[in-house]
Amino acid sequence: MRIVRRSNFFLLLIVLCLNLLSCLSSESPKTPKTAEDTQREWALRLEKPGLPNFHRVTKDLYRGAQPTKEGIGRLKEMGIKTIVNLRSFHSDRDEIGNLEFDYEHIKMQAWHPEDEDVIRFLKIVTDKDRTPVFVHCQHGADRTGLMCAIYRIAVCGWNKNEAIKEMVEGGFGYHKIWKELVKYIEELDVDGLKEKAGLAK
Repeated sequence: MRIVRRSNFFLLLIVLCLNLLSCLSSESPKTPKTAEDTQREWALRLEKPGLPNFHRVTKDLYRGAQPTKEGIGRLKEMGIKTIVNLRSFHSDRDEIGNLEFDYEHIKMQAWHPEDEDVIRFLKIVTDKDRTPVFVHCQHGADRTGLMCAIYRIAVCGWNKNEAIKEMVEGGFGYHKIWKELVKYIEELDVDGLKEKAGLAK
């Protein structure tokens, strides 16, 4: 009788141990991440002589302040195909010289963004024959920041808050005086803009 009881005891002990191991090895359910928990990867700062405030946004888009002639040469070495200048009055023709680039001059005002300028930029930066693209204004902060924020929304699939956060807090030197830029993004008809730029699916 004692032998039977001992056998039952050891059998019960084995079952309990197996159950305990099963509980320890099973993964506990993970709490789904919210948008607040996930940090988008912001543009990466690159240190290149002649290219102030220079960042890699994606493999197809780089951003910065007004480049020097030396900086333009470095863009060529990097394989940049197209330069987009957002300054109102300054041309890059002298800096480019005889170097072969696609060159686009979009004369943009920081205090009054225009849909036509944004659409033109999106068409350029999504044309695979013209990428990688380098976009700049004087400081590489505000006009450039707006275009890159809209690129994030229309091409990369970011929401408006994520794009604005990078524009304002991403270390580009954004000037808060240009509140019209944030307002423009907040009021932007994204679907309408994508349709006009040929990006609607």
